[in-house]
Amino acid sequence: MSLTMIESLLEKEIGVSAEAIGSGVIAKAVHLRVAACGLADIKAYLKLVKTSQEEQDHLIEAVVVPETWFFRNKNSFAFLANYVTGEWLPKHRGDRLRVLSVPCSMGEEPYSIAMALMDAGIGDDRFHIEGVDISDAALGKAKSGVYTEGSFRGDDLSFRKRYFEPRGDVYQLNADVRKKARFIRGNVLDRRLFMGQDPYDIIFCRNLLIYLSSEAKRRAFETLDRLLATTGILFLGHAERQAAIEWGFAGIPEFGVFACRKERRKRENGLKPDLHVHSHPCQRQFEKAGKMVDVEPPLRPSVVIDEVFEPEILSEQPDSNEPFKAQKDLFNEAQRLADQGSLLSALELCETFLGENPVHVQAHFLMGLIHEALDNEERAEDFFNKAIYLDPNHYESLNHLSFVVEHRGGKERAVHLRRRAQRISENR
Repeated sequence: MSLTMIESLLEKEIGVSAEAIGSGVIAKAVHLRVAACGLADIKAYLKLVKTSQEEQDHLIEAVVVPETWFFRNKNSFAFLANYVTGEWLPKHRGDRLRVLSVPCSMGEEPYSIAMALMDAGIGDDRFHIEGVDISDAALGKAKSGVYTEGSFRGDDLSFRKRYFEPRGDVYQLNADVRKKARFIRGNVLDRRLFMGQDPYDIIFCRNLLIYLSSEAKRRAFETLDRLLATTGILFLGHAERQAAIEWGFAGIPEFGVFACRKERRKRENGLKPDLHVHSHPCQRQFEKAGKMVDVEPPLRPSVVIDEVFEPEILSEQPDSNEPFKAQKDLFNEAQRLADQGSLLSALELCETFLGENPVHVQAHFLMGLIHEALDNEERAEDFFNKAIYLDPNHYESLNHLSFVVEHRGGKERAVHLRRRAQRISENR
């Protein structure tokens, strides 16, 4: 009962849904805080966290574990630079581009925005970025501009040579980039956030909505809608774009760019939309295909996965199918983690699963998606090829492989792969 009340407290304060983030994740964070506070049990901790804002902040820090890196989903930053130089600047001569990153975590996203705009030749006086997060610890790290190796992923790290200075085992971001971003403690669920200020031309709000309750999503969209300029663009996580479209934003059909334009349209019957964020793995497959794909992906039923650090909650009844169930749960958990953006954890679980199930087509496909999201196109191509070898008619792998191959310069092969995918789609 105490744990349930703590879950309700977290949902009230920051909108986190225990169903979305996992009760086990919250339970683990609570147990860590109980031990850190030297308390006897969760009941005693509940009394403390209800009366102490400081302890609430510590608990939020323990639950909201950021996992991000510079230029995460590099296609979004390339699109941003092209949009600003090709569309926004010609229409806003003399204006200053306003960009918001929420939540900004430890600063990798707002600083990536700054570097992308600087690389595009946009002057220092033409843009300003504000980063908002509920975590004081994350904001402190963002302001320092000091990062470890884990913040740099992908094949192209040329930006690190241009904008960072190595200092032992860490890298210091130079002052020219740091001064382009201002960091503020705040919550997107706060209806007073930046009330009365000028709207933002660009908002990045990626991989937050997947963790929020339905009511919290509504409040978040109300705030984002208010803060975004009439012609503004909203960047989201891959599993969140559909919820924004249901709210009333217009999806931007660009490969690998999960973004929407602001579009005010009358909602049917005046009802609020159902803002369920579909976190099934198929969603990302079809979104990333952009204009190529116009078929509706099948929904898979929700699967409740027991947290691996709480084995005692598993059934003690003997089951001859237990090994099969364990493997199935392992794959489902890998899918869930990938959908929520925990890519490295998903990668590890999926590798373990493939060790026991080397001919599982969907596992190879999921590995391809994960490596694609991590900007490792060579590895993504390997796994998409393996999925196609096991199932020559695997439409999703053919479609994704065509874009990877084209991006790496194989235009003729990409056309051939798309034709194969199209034939399969027509015969379905």
